[in-house]
Amino acid sequence: MRFLKKLKRVAVLVAQHVTRVVKVIWSFLATQEKADDRKFLWNENRLGDGNILPKAKPFSQIPGPLPIPFFGSQWLYSWIGPYFLDKLHLANEDKYFKYGPIVKEHYLWNFPIVHLYDKNDIETVLKYSSKYPIRPGLEAQIFYRNSRPDRYKSVGLVNVQGLEWHHLRSKLTTQLASTALGDHTVKQLSIISEELIEKIREERDAESLIEGFEKYVYSCSLEVIFAILLGRRLGALNKSSIPPIAERLMFATENLFEVSHETMYGLPWWKYFPTKSYRKLAECENIIYDVFSDLVKEALNSDEATGTQSPVLNQILTAEGVDTRDKIVSLIDLVAAGIETTGNATLFLLHNILNNPEIKVRVYEELDRVLPSPEDTITPQLLLELKYLRACIVESLRMTPVAPNVARILEKPFTFQGYHVPAGTLVVCETWVASLQEENYLNAKSFIPERWLDSDKTNRYPFLAVPFGVGRRMCPGKRIAENEMLIITAKLLRAFDISFHKPLEQVYKFLISPKGPINVILRERY
Repeated sequence: MRFLKKLKRVAVLVAQHVTRVVKVIWSFLATQEKADDRKFLWNENRLGDGNILPKAKPFSQIPGPLPIPFFGSQWLYSWIGPYFLDKLHLANEDKYFKYGPIVKEHYLWNFPIVHLYDKNDIETVLKYSSKYPIRPGLEAQIFYRNSRPDRYKSVGLVNVQGLEWHHLRSKLTTQLASTALGDHTVKQLSIISEELIEKIREERDAESLIEGFEKYVYSCSLEVIFAILLGRRLGALNKSSIPPIAERLMFATENLFEVSHETMYGLPWWKYFPTKSYRKLAECENIIYDVFSDLVKEALNSDEATGTQSPVLNQILTAEGVDTRDKIVSLIDLVAAGIETTGNATLFLLHNILNNPEIKVRVYEELDRVLPSPEDTITPQLLLELKYLRACIVESLRMTPVAPNVARILEKPFTFQGYHVPAGTLVVCETWVASLQEENYLNAKSFIPERWLDSDKTNRYPFLAVPFGVGRRMCPGKRIAENEMLIITAKLLRAFDISFHKPLEQVYKFLISPKGPINVILRERY
């Protein structure tokens, strides 16, 4: 009994000491934040920036969840918190309803991040004229690439900033955004989509069921990427067996997003020793690098290098003033960005159309008119006639985007919702949450493609529906990705009456993905 009393007293004393330490640390951090507020407000007055209100409330008063010293608000996503990292998009939506149109939270080491939900604030950030917009990179990937100077001269287009980013972007990606390339790839996309359909017909069971339908869509996206970037076919849609190189690339790209999510939002032990997630990230990077390193070197050593069928590869191979290592890493980033993102967006699009019977009927009517036969090859001219399906794509990307937000690091101080936000702050424009609010879109949570066809454009906000980013850092493959979604969806819906076994569940794995396996029934329409 005495022992228990002593133990209790010791526990109380320890708790009191811990509480005092926490209070001291907390007081120090609060003092530092107030000092920072005074410093930033002084800078505002000195700069005299027209965007800054003279009586803006200090940065420290921006509402948000309670942080704890060092760990910030990471506890919210632990076993004691209300949120889950694989549902981060829903967590960000919940913060909007709890705290309002501007929310500040602290990540590890109390690093502040500001979430913006108001359409005007989002527009202010994304319209800001900057020659070199700063988008935060993938820290673990940067760490790994910097550790391998034998392979990487820079950390890649996705991660690099400033003049170096501008140099690589202008030298390596302008072909991707060209209208001529978009038209050139339409026929390729149509042929690859037909191969997908034949593979489905070959491999569905007696009940017309395909299990793991997402794998078929990802294989199609991989085949498209190879055809457009390299001007060659990979064989990812072969009926008999998939080549080992295709299987390795599918594994690497699928897992790369997952481990990027784990290293970004988990505790950063990978900085001190190679954790499981970090080792897997390195494995994925190495797989993609080995494949494309061999292909680039083969093309560079070929007499026909400049005569390849791919204008994109031509531009990359012949770019002057660009190290071969940067040419390889640019292909790696384009491939990693192009497979699961477009594949997931296509899956969400199909699900949104098929979940709305009236919209499904209207899509079928348009497809039957534009493509009288399921075997018809889609041309650039026919694409222009698929206006309703194109509106479905825009609406699907508004409601179920793969990228639910756009991040920027502020290059100057701003005032948002009456609060001062200093230069250097990481702000996250929560475009998906804003797109689902009634003040921005009428019947915002309903799938209504017609809103993009109406002549009245007053209910369209160009800086909310931005799944490919916006401005100078917009995804260079936007046009190709849109054509891919349009053509694959058109060919699938022209050939099959498709039904999903169950509604798609969204999970956050660095980007939003449908939770697999996805089982669908695909019956012939005629």
